[in-house]
Amino acid sequence: MITKEELGKRIRRVRKERGLTLKQLEVTSGFSATHISEIERGKTSPTIGALIHIARALGKEASFFLEEEQLSEVAVVRREERPPLPVDEARVKGEYLTPGIPGGRLNAYMIHLEPNHRGEVIYSPHDGEEALYVLAGSLRYRVGDQVFQLHAGDTIHYPCVHPHGFETVGEEGARVLFTSTKRLRKNRSSSGATARLL
Repeated sequence: MITKEELGKRIRRVRKERGLTLKQLEVTSGFSATHISEIERGKTSPTIGALIHIARALGKEASFFLEEEQLSEVAVVRREERPPLPVDEARVKGEYLTPGIPGGRLNAYMIHLEPNHRGEVIYSPHDGEEALYVLAGSLRYRVGDQVFQLHAGDTIHYPCVHPHGFETVGEEGARVLFTSTKRLRKNRSSSGATARLL
């Protein structure tokens, strides 16, 4: 959770980047310049409603100002610089393809699965949706009570409201491009999803 001082600094920084005065932001947000100034100086915290209106006036989503990590608005990860996924959370080997962007809803990962990967990995239900594209190998993919056989070139897209997971099939292992509307963070998943081995 970020502090009200940090929140204020972020609002001021974006306002300055937009070349707006407090008076101009007052007109577009509906909140007085005095109140906005107090928020920017960390003297008071905006209500959720106020933050939404101020963020819209600045051309941002409210979540942009609440992200715990300071993220670049345009994220580029070079092939040789991909940070590894936290195995204790992901339960698989892989790398981040994007670190995420402020207020972003899409995250991409490269997953590497060894042959007969430790049995079936099942993730608990959580908010959002996921999609994956099998680059190499084969998977048995489970979403709720449904099981799908996936091979290189196949894709699957599903809501995460059911338990879901996978296991490799055959001796080749698998390589998967995985996308999710929730970012997996070190030491905890922002989705709150947990995995278990079956």
